Amino acid sequence: MPTGNHASAPLQSLIARTAAGLAVLGVSTLVGCSAPKMNWDKAEPAIDPVEAYNQRSRVKALELFREASKLHEEGESVKALAKYRESIDADNTLFAAWNNMGQLLMQQKNYADAVAAYKIASDLQTTDPRPDYNIGLAYQTIGWADESYEHFQRSIDRDPNYLPSLRGAVRSAEMLGIGDQQVLEYIRNGQLRETQAEWRAYFDRQRFRVEKLIDETT
Repeated sequence: MPTGNHASAPLQSLIARTAAGLAVLGVSTLVGCSAPKMNWDKAEPAIDPVEAYNQRSRVKALELFREASKLHEEGESVKALAKYRESIDADNTLFAAWNNMGQLLMQQKNYADAVAAYKIASDLQTTDPRPDYNIGLAYQTIGWADESYEHFQRSIDRDPNYLPSLRGAVRSAEMLGIGDQQVLEYIRNGQLRETQAEWRAYFDRQRFRVEKLIDETT
């Protein structure tokens, strides 16, 4: 069974390049001879070559991302995945490309690479609850309840009202057989927002379970 510990070689390469890019926040400046005299009344604003390159890369990445998204919508998973990777090669800070690539990898049951992609997405968008929710879902699917609960909590920390993570956290708590005031808060928050009858009934059952556990330990 695949796990979330080992990404495939192509994705490891992407992750390594992304990590390096996120770690480096500045660029070197070259100092040369003095510039020739210019007529400043007619001079065009100087364009930084690094910024110009980054802008071109961003435009290319967005074009590739749109192509990948279209393939994704059409169900062309293999082609879409390849195109998302091309988009990331052009600009590895594109959150949506990493997040959507994770979705496709999840569909392929490639949980290791999916988790790796979602972790990059989480680092790029530190307020978005979805990447950590998806990581939690991947871990929950393979039965890693501790890890799934941890990531659902991280998702809820980003958005306390994100219903998918409230559901996930309560489900992982049930898998672990735990129940405390924190889990009870997740249940109550979920009950306030849930509209699906099946999940409302589930929250009701879990509230009874957790309240019983709390009573037994107090």
